[in-house]
Parts: sequence; structure tokens; C-alpha cells
Amino acid sequence: MPLYLLVTNPFSSRGLTEKMIARVATEFTASGARVDILRTVGPGDAERATADLRRDYAGVVVAGGDGTICEVVNGLAGRHMPIGIIPRGTGNVLAKELGIPKRTRKAIEVILRGKTLRLDAGIAGTRRFTLMASAGYDAQVTALAHKSRRGRFGYASFVLPMWRTLKKGEFPEIKVDMNGRVHACRHVVIANVSSYGGPFRPAPGAIYNDGEFDVVMYARDGRWNMVRYGFLACCMSSAPKDDIIRTRTDRVTLTSDAPVAMQLDGDPAGFLPRTFYVKRDDLTVIVP
Repeated sequence: MPLYLLVTNPFSSRGLTEKMIARVATEFTASGARVDILRTVGPGDAERATADLRRDYAGVVVAGGDGTICEVVNGLAGRHMPIGIIPRGTGNVLAKELGIPKRTRKAIEVILRGKTLRLDAGIAGTRRFTLMASAGYDAQVTALAHKSRRGRFGYASFVLPMWRTLKKGEFPEIKVDMNGRVHACRHVVIANVSSYGGPFRPAPGAIYNDGEFDVVMYARDGRWNMVRYGFLACCMSSAPKDDIIRTRTDRVTLTSDAPVAMQLDGDPAGFLPRTFYVKRDDLTVIVP
């Protein structure tokens, strides 16, 4: 009888209640499997637990959002223990990219009967990410949203931080170095997948296992340009624009003369400078 570790984040936007956790365990048992349950209570819990696994699990099942998945990916750190996903977060970007159903029962069926797929990981310093990294406006918003976080986290948590960041209107220049090719911009997204979260798709051509990042650089300064760039990303527009530079690379370094915030998979990740590179086939996920 296969044994899985269920990692559940009760503070994600659709976190599992105790009754729901019991139902999930029952679903696994009815299908001939068992689960050990790990309830996280704070940032870093999922990463520490999966970094120190003492049992040989058939897989790690994440019932949470992209942040919890990112913690598990960093905890496993290249060990190819399969990761199953029950989408219970705000954006559930990775689950959408992989076609994993939103309904819990259907997601469990995928975990128990699906196939495995190798994905690339992005590496930023010592940290792994699966979706995207960025620096500039959205990372400032992310840092403010997490600083004021209370209880469950959802899209509404970002509204006031977006307004405050736009009102402040400070977007320092970022230098983007890709193997000697240097560009200057005010906001940059380093994408490993096509979706960003919600309706935003700044890099609609990004593929999670092609060995390269899609890098999107937004050149112009000013709060209204940031609003325009968000609108274009929401429209999934990849049409040529003279102030939006798109390219692909497996390695990129970001620097700035001023403090510039950055984020990884939707969580704050400190400040520039930072170098990012692709690590091929670094994680294994269970997909339909």
C-alpha cells in the first residue's frame, strides 16, 4: 500500500479544514493508499519538513498554493520524489499550467493514477523556483502584501499594496545581463511558465521544460506605464512594443544601483543583485 506525505497549508486562500483533511485521507485509503499528514503553521515549515524526510514516500502531496509548492521544491532540493498537487491557493499557477483539476477529488485521482513529468527549476542564489522571478513594481507590491498579511491570503490582499506602490512611484533602473548582452529597464519578469497568476500572462510562450527562461523587460519609468504594462500582460499581448523587450536565455543577472525588491513564485525574496539560471529536469510532478 503506497504511502504519501500530505502537506497542507491552512492559511492558503482555500486551505483545507480538519474535516476536509479527513475526507482527503479517506479518499486515499479507499483507493488503496495511505497518507501521513503535515500541517504547516508558518513560513518555512513545509521546506524544513521535506528536507528532513525519514521515510521513503511514494510522493509528497501539496494541498496549498504555489508558495507551499515552492517550499516543498526547495526542501526536496533536486531529489526526484514525485510531487502531487491539490490546488488550494490563491493563483494555483502551476496546477493550471499542468492541467490539474481544481476539484479535490479529481486532483486526488490524478495523483493516484496520473503520470510523472520532469520540470526545469529556476535557481536564484540558493533558492529554487518553478514559475517565475521578477524585480521591480510587482515585487514591491508582493513585499508590502506579505508584510501586512493577516490570516488567509487572497487576491484582495494585493489591492492596497498595489495602490500604495503606484502612489509612491519609485521604480529604479535595473540592469539585465544575459551572457554579455546588457539591457536597462524598470521592471523585469523571468518566466519559467506562461502564466503569472490571475489574468496576467506576460510570457505566453514560456515552457516549463525547454531549458530556457522567457525574459520580459519593461523599459519606461512612471506609475502609468506600470499600469499599462499590467494591462498588456492581462491581454496576453506579445505584439512588438518599442519599450518591451522579450528574449530567451538560460542565465541572467540583475543588478541595480538602488535597492530593488524581487520575488520568487509570488513570495518576497529580498533585493538585487541576483543571478538566475535554469536547472534542467530538476523536479518531478504528477500530472494527468
